[in-house]
Amino acid sequence: MTPQEIKAKVQGAYVKALENRFMQRHRSSGIYDLFRAVKLYGRDAGADFAETNLGRIVNEAAEMAGCKEASLEMLVHGWGKAALDGMAQALRDLTSLKVEVSRTTVRLVWAEANPGLV
Repeated sequence: MTPQEIKAKVQGAYVKALENRFMQRHRSSGIYDLFRAVKLYGRDAGADFAETNLGRIVNEAAEMAGCKEASLEMLVHGWGKAALDGMAQALRDLTSLKVEVSRTTVRLVWAEANPGLV
C-alpha cells in the first residue's frame, strides 16, 4: 500500500465510525505485545522495525479508528531515543500520518480534536 492508501484506510475507518452516532465500540489496543521484550538502539533499527511491522501497525490503527479513537499510542520501553526517532520518521514516511514522540510513547495521529465542538 502507498502512504496515501494507508492514510485513506485509517481516516476512512474513523470517518465511518463517526458517521454512525449509535455505534459505541471500545477496545484496548493489542499492539503492546509487539514491543514487549524488544530492545532497539539506533535510528536504522527503529526505521527497520516500523517497516517490518507496518501491516500490523496499520491494521491496529484502523481498528482503533473504527472505535472512534483519534490516534494509536504505542508504548515502547527499552529503546534508545534514536530508535524512537527512526521509527517515528519511518511511520511518517510510510503512512503520511502525523506521528508524535513523547518519552516512551509513539503516537500515530489521524484526527485532531476540534476544541470548537466541545
